[in-house]
Amino acid sequence: MNQATDDDVRCGRGLDQEGTMNSKRWWIVSMAASMAWLPAAAATHPCAATLLPAERLACYDAAFPPTGDVQAAAREQAARAFGQKEPGPALRNPGQPAADVDPDRIEARVARVDHGPGGRLVELANGQSWRVLDGSSQGHLAEGDLITVRKAALGGYQLVTAAGVGLRVRRVH
Repeated sequence: MNQATDDDVRCGRGLDQEGTMNSKRWWIVSMAASMAWLPAAAATHPCAATLLPAERLACYDAAFPPTGDVQAAAREQAARAFGQKEPGPALRNPGQPAADVDPDRIEARVARVDHGPGGRLVELANGQSWRVLDGSSQGHLAEGDLITVRKAALGGYQLVTAAGVGLRVRRVH
């Protein structure tokens, strides 16, 4: 085994019990040195300098956008909530396009049309039901037609038939 010289001991380079150079001290110093850069690295991203939380979140969302699966799920949820009286979920991702969270129109196929005393009830393939508020028989609707429901003036909705006829509607289910 190696013996520590007087110079080694005075300089702190003594041998430990196994005969190796102060391995514990070396380990502690190296760990401290390797961890010293972590807080500095975290503060170097440009978004970290943004003061307002919503703007900082939007900055990070732009820098690290959600995956395609997350965006597709948000669009699907927004389409399901389209036309309901209760407001949809709050905007959870400020970096996400507004059209993905609050669409101004949806497209769907007609699954069924019921003619009843309250007017026509249009059931769509996506599970939504819309009551036609216009009393006229304009705007032929048939099973399988591709229609568009879009936002209209004063908080209303308009169903546009395959032939381009616009009908005022209200979401029932």
